[in-house]
Amino acid sequence: MKKIIVSVFILSFFLFVGCGEKHANGEKGRDEGQIVYKGESKIWGFDNDKQGEIAGGFSNQVTGKGGLGKWEVIEDDTAPSISNVIAQTSQEYSGSHFNMVVNEDEFYDNLELTVKFKGAEGREDQGGGPVWRYQDHNNYYIARANPLENNFRVYKVVDGKRIQMDSVRLKVTGGEWHMIKILASKDRIQCFYDGQPYLEVKDGTFQKAGRIGLWTKADAVTYFDDLEARPIE
Repeated sequence: MKKIIVSVFILSFFLFVGCGEKHANGEKGRDEGQIVYKGESKIWGFDNDKQGEIAGGFSNQVTGKGGLGKWEVIEDDTAPSISNVIAQTSQEYSGSHFNMVVNEDEFYDNLELTVKFKGAEGREDQGGGPVWRYQDHNNYYIARANPLENNFRVYKVVDGKRIQMDSVRLKVTGGEWHMIKILASKDRIQCFYDGQPYLEVKDGTFQKAGRIGLWTKADAVTYFDDLEARPIE
């Protein structure tokens, strides 16, 4: 009888430990039958990545018609963390053609996400920004700043359709480095530009954990550096 009790106890212990095991994409646990992912705190500086290629752990994605943009690691002496940055360098496409580079290793639900960017070129569009809670190439959140339009906006892309949620006019200088920060907690989204809060919305379209990435539109040539993600409650 004692052996049976001990065996049941040991089995229960390992089942309990198994429910909280570390997952490759963060912590794996149980929440009403669903798997909860909390990615690790990470900074991608791109300085150890090979120039002329996409950064390791990232994939090239696109929303809209046409082919993929060109994301590559390049050298930039003005980079916040010298000397490599990741850049979208293709100017082949126009219109509602959204270029993305997406991290394949981490998943986040509630997070603080920051990135530094520099709008380099683009006749139709310039600038860009971060992507979060990326479900697939047609469903995600994105915030971007545009030097040509001098505005800062937050969107959701649902089934490939971009929907504006909030916008503010402000001076966005091209050829200079700026920073965008996102605080996303459940259905609350706050967007900061160069350290100042400008946009805030509540939206529950994408509350499931997703990937993070970077985004540009059409012919925008944009440099990005110091992409940082941190899980929050």
